Amino acid sequence: MEQALFDRDAGYYSQHISTIGRRGDFSTSATLSPTLSRAIAGWLQKLWRSNPSLPRTVIEIGAGDGSLAQGILKHIGLLARQRLRYHIVEISAPLAKQQVSRLGKYRRCRWYPDMQQALAETGGEAIIISNELIDAFPAELLQWDQDKQCWCQLLLDHDGVHWVTRTGKPVPLPASSSLATGHNLVNGQIVERHDSYIDWLGKWIRQWQIGEMLTIDYGDLFPQLYDRRPRGTLRAYFAQNRLESMGEILARPGCQDITADIDFSDLRARTAALGLKEIAYQRQLEFISSQKVNATGDDPATNPHGAGSAFKVLWQRRTGLSG
Repeated sequence: MEQALFDRDAGYYSQHISTIGRRGDFSTSATLSPTLSRAIAGWLQKLWRSNPSLPRTVIEIGAGDGSLAQGILKHIGLLARQRLRYHIVEISAPLAKQQVSRLGKYRRCRWYPDMQQALAETGGEAIIISNELIDAFPAELLQWDQDKQCWCQLLLDHDGVHWVTRTGKPVPLPASSSLATGHNLVNGQIVERHDSYIDWLGKWIRQWQIGEMLTIDYGDLFPQLYDRRPRGTLRAYFAQNRLESMGEILARPGCQDITADIDFSDLRARTAALGLKEIAYQRQLEFISSQKVNATGDDPATNPHGAGSAFKVLWQRRTGLSG
C-alpha cells in the first residue's frame, strides 16, 4: 500500500493523482460543499475568542486540492485572516501544485514537505487540522484466529498470475490498542490497523508544544466499525468507482487510491498515550451544527445517511510536553 500510494516515481499520490472532486477518482466533503470549511472557520474563531493567547498559526496536513483551506480563509473573517498564518504540509507534488494555484493569492500561505519543518517555523505552537489524512496512511491487515485467540498478520503472495492471501504470525499489541480489548468478532474477521500513522505522529509530537488539533476522517468505534464487514473496510477508488474485492484493490498499482476506515477507538486511546487531551469526539454533522452553520437538506457534508455520520471529528489539545 505504501509503495502503491507513495513510491517516488510511480506512486498514486506522488505522480498519478489528477485531482480530487468530481473530475478525480474520489471526492471529499470539502470538494462537494463549503459547509465543512465554514464550520472549521467558526471553530477557529471561537477558539481565539475564548483564549486569545492561542497561536494564530494553522497547519493543515494533506490539503487535497486546496478546497478546505480556501473555504476556511474565505469564511474566517477579514480581521482574523490578517493575523492568520496558514501552513500546509504536503508530500504530493501534483496536489501541492493545485494548492498553490488555488491559494497563491493568500500571501500568508506557506508550504512544507513535513511536520518537522512546519513546526520549526511556528516555534512548536500551532493549531493543526486534517481532513481525510489518516485513511491515506498504509494500513496493516490483521485476521482474528478464534482457536488461538489472537490477531495474525494477513499477508500477500503472488503466484505469477494472481495475488493470494495467507495468514502470518500472531501480532503483539500495545496495551492501548482497541484490538487488545474484548469483542465478539467471528473467526476470520479482517481488520485494518494504522500503526503507520501512530509511528509518524510520534516522530514530531514532542516538537509540538501547544495548540489544538482537529482530525476529520471516516470510521467508527471498535468493534462496531466491522459490523457486517467480515472482510474489513479496505477498498480502492478509481474514476469515482468503489472497488472492494482484493483483486480490484490490487489492480492498477500506483494508478488508483487505496484506503480503509479509521478505528477511532484505537486512535483515541493511542494518541492519548502520546499526551493528547481529548476535548470532543462527534459525528461531522454534529460538529457542523455545534458551530451554528446552517446547511441545506441535501448538503452532502451533513447527510445523516452519508458523510454527516460516516465522518467523525476528533478534537484534541496539546498543553505541554507530557507524552
